[in-house]
Amino acid sequence: MEDIKNKIIEILNEIIPDVSNETLESNKELVHSGVLNSFSIVMLISELSDAFDIEISPQEIVYENFDSLDGLTKMVARLSD
Repeated sequence: MEDIKNKIIEILNEIIPDVSNETLESNKELVHSGVLNSFSIVMLISELSDAFDIEISPQEIVYENFDSLDGLTKMVARLSD
């Protein structure tokens, strides 16, 4: 899962380059705090789908999956199985 997490950090760095890796790893409210907004979430969904060859359905687009790096990592790992 560490590989998935590192790839997600790489993708997030491209989408929101002004946010540090430390902030991404420690922030448990990426959406609620405004680090991720609706536009960056749409971009993230597209990038994650391409990078991991997964389909992120509308049912997956919930705070639990997008509000933290851990949530994103778990979602991608689950959808990759």
